[in-house]
Amino acid sequence: MIISRRKSFIYILFLLVSSFIYAQGPPNGGRNGGGNSKKRPSGNTPDASEIFSKLDIDNDQKISIEEASKDERGKISQDFDVIDSNEDGFIDLEELKESLQDRSSERKRKPVSVKKLIIEVDDNKDGILNELEVAVKNKRDLMDHFKTIDVNGDGALDEEELNTFYADRNKSDKKKRK
Repeated sequence: MIISRRKSFIYILFLLVSSFIYAQGPPNGGRNGGGNSKKRPSGNTPDASEIFSKLDIDNDQKISIEEASKDERGKISQDFDVIDSNEDGFIDLEELKESLQDRSSERKRKPVSVKKLIIEVDDNKDGILNELEVAVKNKRDLMDHFKTIDVNGDGALDEEELNTFYADRNKSDKKKRK
């Protein structure tokens, strides 16, 4: 009698464990896992329509910041303000296509909204950017050129200095493309 109880207990335990394992499903929810998945060869640009359809959860033909946060890589939510070129708070398919083309081309730069940049980076809300604020927000273009941009040498970047820097950079980019 004791042996049959042990066997029953082991059998029930085995069933519970195996059902738990199989209930988990394939790794990554079936995405990019398993033998039959169609994986994009590395180095190819992802299709904007494909990305857009996956992120546009409510099917309203625009991606909100909340929807962008569902991007597994985090790049779209991280670059949301840059991709949202018309600054309406949403990314439409054309903006996403343009962003992907920009990344795959010669790193064509978009015009920077200096006011948005200051709001984003200026932690102490004094209207100017110091080197620490720029480093914390990992703004590479400003970190690499900080002393050049800071023409008055006060250790901070104001709106006028930033506008001048980005205007000069955009002019040199246009000359390179011609």
